[in-house]
Amino acid sequence: MLTAAPVPNANTGYENFEPYVSVEKAARYLDIKPKTLLEKARKGEIPAYPWGDGTRRTWRFKISQIDDWMKSRLHSVRRPPLPEGRAF
Repeated sequence: MLTAAPVPNANTGYENFEPYVSVEKAARYLDIKPKTLLEKARKGEIPAYPWGDGTRRTWRFKISQIDDWMKSRLHSVRRPPLPEGRAF
């Protein structure tokens, strides 16, 4: 699991600093293809931050926001949880 990098100077006020990650790292965290993640980001389906102007943007993500987004979807009406004891 990816974690936030520590900030060298604790006096800066950024103790809870979390870096933005690339589409590749975020997709690896979710275990999906980067192309799928980009499609979701462009549609506004997942928390993402565009970088740049025009249609060819670079997207950045925060792992904590992706994790919260995923947790909110785990027990949705569309996808009920798997019964206990069931293996993948």
